[in-house]
Amino acid sequence: MLVLSLLAGCRAISASRGATPTPTALPTATVAPSPTLTLSPTLTTSPTPTVTLTPSPTPTPGPEAQYDRFILIVQNTQTMYVYEHGVKMRTIPVSTGLPDSEEYHTPAWEGEVGRYVGTFFSFGTYADNAWYLFYHYGSMLIHSAPYVLQDGVKVYQDLDALGARPLSHGCIRLPPEEAQWFTDWGPQGAHVIIEPLTVKL
Repeated sequence: MLVLSLLAGCRAISASRGATPTPTALPTATVAPSPTLTLSPTLTTSPTPTVTLTPSPTPTPGPEAQYDRFILIVQNTQTMYVYEHGVKMRTIPVSTGLPDSEEYHTPAWEGEVGRYVGTFFSFGTYADNAWYLFYHYGSMLIHSAPYVLQDGVKVYQDLDALGARPLSHGCIRLPPEEAQWFTDWGPQGAHVIIEPLTVKL
């Protein structure tokens, strides 16, 4: 009963305060319109230019490609290159003639390897595996480094000049084992170019 009276009192108090209140309208939230999405104009990509590959020019083949067997002697580096059918077979250190001597320098030359001379004696030394090239104040040859015989043993001279500096009397000196290889290769008739010496060694 007490509960009822409390409820009734409660109701009675609210009713006794006056007329029923007029509900006040709550402010409505205004929703801003969604912004219109404006698209940028479509980008048109230019077509990717086609790259036209220009072939690299083919290098002009050197004389090594013109001859079945070819020998190039480069005095500036004191080196001899031996080619067969355009393929480099051997790189050999050499020593050419004394540059400050008219008689003993190695002139620039082009021609073919001549006959086999073999072992010869000149300027107090021997040399093996000699091949004739041309005549210039004497026979110009390709041959082994010079040597003297001591108790029947070959003692080679000036091996340190090979591939380093000109020291011969005009001939093309080779290390003894390379001179033997050269002879075994059989160079007779091979085309030879001897380039001039243009640097100080």
